[in-house]
Amino acid sequence: MFVAFKEIRRAFGRFSLLTMAVALLVILLLFFQAVAGTLTRGLTGGLESTSADVLVYDEQARRNPATSILAPSLEAEVAAAPDVIATSPIGLSVFTGMTEGVEIDVQLVGGDPSGPSAPAEVADGRLPTARGEALFSGSSFDDPIEIGQRVAVEGLVFEVVGNADDAAFNVLPTLYVPFEDYSAASQARAGVPIDVPPSLIGVEVADGADPVAVARSLTQSMDGIEALDRSAAVDALPGVSQITRSFAILYLLLYIVVAIVTGVFFLILTVQKEDALVLLRAVGAGSRDVIGPVLIQVLVVVGLGALVGSGVTAALLALTRDIFGAALSLTTTATTVGLIVVLGLLASVGAVRRVLAIDPVEATTTGGI
Repeated sequence: MFVAFKEIRRAFGRFSLLTMAVALLVILLLFFQAVAGTLTRGLTGGLESTSADVLVYDEQARRNPATSILAPSLEAEVAAAPDVIATSPIGLSVFTGMTEGVEIDVQLVGGDPSGPSAPAEVADGRLPTARGEALFSGSSFDDPIEIGQRVAVEGLVFEVVGNADDAAFNVLPTLYVPFEDYSAASQARAGVPIDVPPSLIGVEVADGADPVAVARSLTQSMDGIEALDRSAAVDALPGVSQITRSFAILYLLLYIVVAIVTGVFFLILTVQKEDALVLLRAVGAGSRDVIGPVLIQVLVVVGLGALVGSGVTAALLALTRDIFGAALSLTTTATTVGLIVVLGLLASVGAVRRVLAIDPVEATTTGGI
């Protein structure tokens, strides 16, 4: 152990450069993960947080809520199906809203606030109970709309009476309102008293019933619809799988770079000090005595680099919260740091094997002593 730390002090600049390289890679990993997580939650939060166990789509919508249009009469048919105990129409549309003199794009979600259409949990305040009230949820990219604020949409004024976390649609400020208000806003925008169809139908299944089985039964028993359980609906959202795969490839490349940089550094270091290791083996040092310092150095360099990178990332995300809207997750940080340390130890296998291959007899040959 003492040999490991003495060597770090003697070659402080070299070890510092590797530590900074690891810290930089950790910063990139954590930063990308934080931003990707915020973007994904902004896309999927509306469906992930819904109280509906099953969501019914127009069959031609190809599982895209934005293009789904259902006949109003379908809700009664869905409500009469086995294992269905509650239903709610869900209307989805983007409007231009006005709050405190500022125009914003607003995702309006119309439905039965007490039925399977609103978020399952309210972080602050309450669900709407009357027309003209709204529950707000925004992505981390948006400025929050506080309880008591009013938002004007197509001549209608909504007072925010509650907030829900991570329940936004399309990475936009989202207002959950009664379906009657959603219909009124849609009619005002159209300029004529049209019939406003729901985009989706939210379904609550009976206790003990399997949402996947209920969704399959609804799809098979009714023409022109496709029903999905909540998890499948989230996975089917357009763009989510592509974003997830793209960032996963980026994470993999960064982890590979960490392993290569660490492995090459310690292998070169082992080669450079091979004569000293030969002498140690010749005077009786065991395998543990020469391998231990290498592993300790790996833990110190990689562990310290990971901690420094985590701290810098947290500071950067805090300073740029208005731009990226992301924050560092403790779980993500712990997982990333753990993987980095494990990869560092695995990458040192080459150096360890080089040490184990040293023969004490080499001390009696030219260059050994």
